[in-house]
Amino acid sequence: MRKKKVYFPTFGSGVGHASRASIIASSLEDDFSYRFSSFKDGYEFLMENKFQCKKIYPLDISWKKNGTVSTTKTIIRAPLLSGIFLYHLKEEYKFLKNYKPDIVFSDSRLSPILCANKLKIPSIVILNQIKLLVEIRNKRRKRLETINGRLLGKLWNYANEIFIPDLPPPYTICKENIQGVDSIKDKIRYIGFISKQRDDKRKFSIINELNIDKDKKTIYVQVSGPRQSRFSVYHKIIKQMESVKDEYNIIISKGDPKGSSIPKKKEYWTEFEWCPWIEMFELSDCVIIRGGHSSIGNAISSGKPSIIIPIENQSEQIQNAIRVNELDLGIYMKNEEESLVGNIQSVLNENRFKNAIKKFEELSSEYNGIEICKEKIRRYS
Repeated sequence: MRKKKVYFPTFGSGVGHASRASIIASSLEDDFSYRFSSFKDGYEFLMENKFQCKKIYPLDISWKKNGTVSTTKTIIRAPLLSGIFLYHLKEEYKFLKNYKPDIVFSDSRLSPILCANKLKIPSIVILNQIKLLVEIRNKRRKRLETINGRLLGKLWNYANEIFIPDLPPPYTICKENIQGVDSIKDKIRYIGFISKQRDDKRKFSIINELNIDKDKKTIYVQVSGPRQSRFSVYHKIIKQMESVKDEYNIIISKGDPKGSSIPKKKEYWTEFEWCPWIEMFELSDCVIIRGGHSSIGNAISSGKPSIIIPIENQSEQIQNAIRVNELDLGIYMKNEEESLVGNIQSVLNENRFKNAIKKFEELSSEYNGIEICKEKIRRYS
């Protein structure tokens, strides 16, 4: 009997999209086979985790040497990015004709959706950003976002289903990234956060392996994001945490998908090049993360408050961080002058954070995004 084939094209800037897609793929039954495609960190993550993945040419924003987003360079490269997108269309069309999947399940990549529609292959797209947010501080910003939202909405509409891996309004984290796109409002479905299943037995072994002092609060630092954005924030966090080195268990993941997953004891913290344990969110009392949607979802699902330090000028992460701040699920650190230690003490001790995170943890437990995705994949296959 022929196995049903699923194609998972995945956006590759950072590992959040690839991780999310891999969780869905790994949950499928044995009568399914699947292939991935991605680039940069997404490709490295999938290959390190032994998934079959086709490497594609990167289609991404531009970065400065200090790891921050360069809006100017991205705008200058717009003609080149358009050319890369056309190249993707050509390559995806050729791949789909040869691979003949039963369904395309795209995580935030548009070209496979358009090609699947042309070839009459059913498709699902999972998105936490529908429009491109514009980081300019004048009245043209909303107008530009509305225009690109309408255009992208029409293009995303070529998918049979559009899933938002978030809670429904008024609790949505990625609200600013998706609201106001009327062309797809009747097609989107909120499916809750996509998160790997926790293993209670593993939690106890991790406590022993990391020698976590149960009399101290545990701070988990996940320095995720594209490679060039990780280095500087890692050192800033280390420097600020030194003053409370005796008060907390401090565990840091440097976010390198090709790095070692063996923990190493440093001066006053335990460090991974890459931490493979989703259980670290549950074992911690507070998490320090970037503004990636998957990391925020993991924190909320685990019932943990967060300190969010977005990549500078990364509009999606900044808006996610603002939203977390609004909902009292954590604190958005807007600048380096803020006290990281003071913010940690606030989210650990103030009732507004405790009450909000408890409410959202309960809300997120009502959704099973993985099962929804599996059921839809089965229906279309």
